Amino acid sequence: MGNVNKKPEFSTLTGNHEAEMCYGGEADLHTHVTDCKKNPGHKGFIPLKDFNAGCLPSRYHDDELVSETIKTLAALTVQVKTKFTSLERPEFYPDTQVPYTCYKDRGSHVMRLGTGRVWYVYKYTESDRKTCRCAKCQVSATPSKVWGMVDVVTATHVVFDDSEARQTTCVLGFDDNKSPVVSLDGWEKEGWADIEGDLCRLSYVTCDLKLVDVLDKMWRHFDDLCREVRKKYKYRRFFGLDKLTVIVSHPHGCPKQVSVGQWTHKHERDGRTRYWYTTCTCPGSSGAYVYRPVYNRLLLCDHPHSGSNSEGNYSGEWYG
Repeated sequence: MGNVNKKPEFSTLTGNHEAEMCYGGEADLHTHVTDCKKNPGHKGFIPLKDFNAGCLPSRYHDDELVSETIKTLAALTVQVKTKFTSLERPEFYPDTQVPYTCYKDRGSHVMRLGTGRVWYVYKYTESDRKTCRCAKCQVSATPSKVWGMVDVVTATHVVFDDSEARQTTCVLGFDDNKSPVVSLDGWEKEGWADIEGDLCRLSYVTCDLKLVDVLDKMWRHFDDLCREVRKKYKYRRFFGLDKLTVIVSHPHGCPKQVSVGQWTHKHERDGRTRYWYTTCTCPGSSGAYVYRPVYNRLLLCDHPHSGSNSEGNYSGEWYG
């Protein structure tokens, strides 16, 4: 553990963030995929429709519990589209001379793509005595008294503050190029953002009760599955026998891809940890949930994918 007065070792993070920048709009994405220098051919990515327990290490081949947990995580995974770069982005990370992501793009409407996941869902009823504040209800004489708030977590360098969040859309269901999608764009607020940890929370409101109920059931199911996995494999956690690390993301703005690897080392500071791993990522993967089945602690632990450097791919710094 680091000393409480010690500044973050951002020198270890001099690498590349992995938000996908589309200076020519979404038309750039095909070029980005074919010209990718980080991972030519993208061999480490598994399209979601092709993922099964056999894609995991051999010790998990017969474990449908872990496979189902990852598929449920995929269902909660969203593509994050941001169309503005805040004027408030700092030139450097706090107390360092390390340049902060997208500082040079401040004030621009360059599209930036990342990944996130639905973190929490709350359903309001008439007893709460609050009405929906989505765009449709704001202009309605009878705004809905039953509605929902959906929290999404992603990386702070993808969505930095309120001015960016207002122009951010989260796309659900982009499993392949033919799958129907639903967009969360009734932005309510940025719950919080942590520059050093590179994690932020966005809150969206909607009166689409069918969507609210589906997401509420799904995140609770994911919570239950994670608890079962941790209980089943707790001996591996205690003895450090398993470092499996799985990421579901939208590399280059493509449909969901699953990548499987393991974490290699970590850096601890003031109760927070940053991980490095072999799990494949590309631009567009920033903000994706770094899932470590044996270790993750659900609502207490949300390491987002952040970037890559000479040591490998690395997460944001968070608890757990």
